[in-house]
Amino acid sequence: MLALIGVASIVFAVVFEHDVRGGVRVWIDSTAYNHCFLILPLIAFLLWERRAVLLSVSPRPALWPLLLMPLLSAVWLIAAVLDIQEGRQLTLVAMLEVVILVALGPRLVWLLLAPLLFLFFLVPSGAFLVPSLQTITADIVVAGLHTLHIPVFSDGYMIEIPEGTFEIAEACAGLRFLIASSVFGCFFAVVMYGSSIRRAFFIILSVAVPIFANGLRALGIIVLAHLEGSAAAVEADHILYGWIFFTLVILMLIGIGMTFAQKADRRAPVPSPGLWRSSPWRLAVAVPAAILLALAGPAYAARLNALFPQSPFPQTRSPLVDPPWQAASDAGPVWRPSVIGADREFLEEFQEPGSGIVIRFVALYRLRATGSWLTTNENRLADDHRWRIAEYGRAELSLNGKKMAVTSAEIVGAQHRRLVWSFYVIDGRTAAGLMETKLLQARAVLFERVPVAGFVAISASMDDPLDPAERQLTRFLTASQPFPEYFDVLPR
Repeated sequence: MLALIGVASIVFAVVFEHDVRGGVRVWIDSTAYNHCFLILPLIAFLLWERRAVLLSVSPRPALWPLLLMPLLSAVWLIAAVLDIQEGRQLTLVAMLEVVILVALGPRLVWLLLAPLLFLFFLVPSGAFLVPSLQTITADIVVAGLHTLHIPVFSDGYMIEIPEGTFEIAEACAGLRFLIASSVFGCFFAVVMYGSSIRRAFFIILSVAVPIFANGLRALGIIVLAHLEGSAAAVEADHILYGWIFFTLVILMLIGIGMTFAQKADRRAPVPSPGLWRSSPWRLAVAVPAAILLALAGPAYAARLNALFPQSPFPQTRSPLVDPPWQAASDAGPVWRPSVIGADREFLEEFQEPGSGIVIRFVALYRLRATGSWLTTNENRLADDHRWRIAEYGRAELSLNGKKMAVTSAEIVGAQHRRLVWSFYVIDGRTAAGLMETKLLQARAVLFERVPVAGFVAISASMDDPLDPAERQLTRFLTASQPFPEYFDVLPR
């Protein structure tokens, strides 16, 4: 039984190597997920606590969970085509759980449910929460400063007091505190409580407390800068302050949790009369069948990838722009997006007589069934070292009688502010949102449509109040060649 589960784990690690390697890379690179290296030891401890169960209850292989495997394999394929890395990894863990359910049977899996569910903590998920956490943290800070009667001006995630300016950056959103506290809360609840109600209460507490505490931490840093009279005085040590504060929060959670601790009963369950014994032939058939069904998704993905060969990208011109817009000669663009994996890139400056300069960036991508760089989360609207995003949203335009949506971002760098509009072009349509683009990409791949897609971003200065950036960009898009038509005539 254990040998077959081990073989299944090895097969999954080889076939789904991209997902496994991607997860481990995130564990290493991101401080928010360094704790993932501790998950397997925690699972081993939980299994050791249940050793009496493992020794007293015989496995009962089951065939009905095999019905779940084709569905999960299809979900993995959809996540792969949509390029949702977390979805692929979560589905991979779910398929491994089904293999374990097939091998051990429902009764033994139920008794080992806690350590088995801990496998999902191996997936580095939660990054999508960062913008919401930044907003919550900024709201807590501003509310706290108003309560303390400290003069404050806030612009999105930027908070300014007389002593200096602070940014609620992604690293300050508290994601690593939230995830680490959630894992700790689940582990503490499973070990210390036998009651489901107590477990649920402590887990909710371990999620809510770090969110509020991170806001207080950020508030405390800004208040300390106010008292010391300098923002730079605390800037270098704010991460150290954060970990000290997080340690105090964990100790506080432990103190609260110990007040209503109720040690769970780990004694072996009483055997049921006439317990059905393990069937070797059923085990030998069920586990390999589960593995084969799980591999259907990767096999079909490989077939789709074969339809989109990675041949050299042909030479092509950039989209045209009608007069009076003309190519501008300047020392060089002051802004450009940061993207990876593009097959071709164009970065050009255009100017209309009596108007400012509009910078246009176009990145062309050959589509793939899986692993497309077009919609990767690593792409950025600007260099994070030179620019920061002050405001992020969506704008609706009417160009030549047609509606068009774009992503709108205000970026600030040094003494300048720029407006950036961006959108994707895929399968003859434009899309502003990332998920909408992923769906269009999936449709293009599954139905073997146009194999070339692109990312377009245009930017104008917001420093001229007489000619707002919105008007400049609208005029520029009106004069630009329709992007769907441009992509339709690209060489295949």
